[in-house]
Amino acid sequence: MTPRPQFDAAYIEAELQELGAALNTEVTAFLIGGGAMAFRGLKDTTKDIDLVVTTEVEFDRLLAALDNQGYEEVSDLDETYQQLGARLCVENDDGCRIDVFNRQVANKLIFSDGMQHRSEDHLSSGQLSVRLTALEDIILFKAVAKRPDDIDDMNTLVQTNLDFDAIEHETAAQIELLNGKQFTTHIRESLDELYDQYEVQTPLEEVIDEYYAQYMDELEVRLVLSEDEPMSVEAIAEERGLDLEHVVEQLDQLEAYGYVEQSDSGFVDTGKRDAFTE
Repeated sequence: MTPRPQFDAAYIEAELQELGAALNTEVTAFLIGGGAMAFRGLKDTTKDIDLVVTTEVEFDRLLAALDNQGYEEVSDLDETYQQLGARLCVENDDGCRIDVFNRQVANKLIFSDGMQHRSEDHLSSGQLSVRLTALEDIILFKAVAKRPDDIDDMNTLVQTNLDFDAIEHETAAQIELLNGKQFTTHIRESLDELYDQYEVQTPLEEVIDEYYAQYMDELEVRLVLSEDEPMSVEAIAEERGLDLEHVVEQLDQLEAYGYVEQSDSGFVDTGKRDAFTE
């Protein structure tokens, strides 16, 4: 397979400038991933320009401008990029690919208000304003996206002066936005891979391990339940060999996220899935 071409910060800057000139109305886009790292001098080149908008109106405007600029939709995406979950993936004649997301990113995270607040102005061209996503949020996206170069980029990012308290707070915010902790299992896997490849550990391990353990505890209880036959707390505890107080704690969490509900006869699974799944 022929390697995809790479593009430097100067090329990306020129493409974004032309994109702004093609817009007729205002759009604010947030640059994540390799493009944002390239503008900060953390990468020489990148294969993709990843842009996030936060409204459907801005998504439609950006789509029209990209079409006018000669970008065409990529239909033969490999499995890795299909899992990324971009609303739109387009490519120009040079092979430069732009992935456009509308608030949800990598099918596992939401571009939150906190992420918007932490971003910083980078360029303004015509009707387009481009903001660079904070490095603290980029490493979260890298951790869940799992593309071939993402672990390398995570290693680069942890060498900078990251605010791990901000990452921890954003992880908690994502749990509330996503109504669940499943996405932390993907972060755990990427942190393991980061250690395997580079022997790098971060302060994030401790909090992610805690969320991962909580998720597995909740899952252990949930897997006993069906959507049709209610089970009492006592029956669940007996089935799993668990302490009653522990079962009640997990059911409280699952009920808060809408995964189980209680009737007079006991608890049933609602059949609800996590907000973003593979």
